[in-house]
Amino acid sequence: MKINELKEYIRLILIESRIREAEITGNRKVRWGCETHISDLEDRVSYATQWRDKYPRGSVRRYHWGSVVRQLKEELKSARRAQVLQLNEKDEE
Repeated sequence: MKINELKEYIRLILIESRIREAEITGNRKVRWGCETHISDLEDRVSYATQWRDKYPRGSVRRYHWGSVVRQLKEELKSARRAQVLQLNEKDEE
């Protein structure tokens, strides 16, 4: 194997290891931050928010669903950042 081929092989391994996957509804896996992933997270946030809002403030159940909403919103924020990075990488190519 030539040095250039070895360098290219190592570069590809490093790039592939940086790709994150997300499990979405239906036990499907997609690339973290892709449009499908973001759409699924938005749907989940909406669903969890509806459940949270069914319960009175201060209740244990509302607290639980509020925690779920917060976690999903953090994942959504992370996915959107990844989407921007992916778009920037495409622009550089």
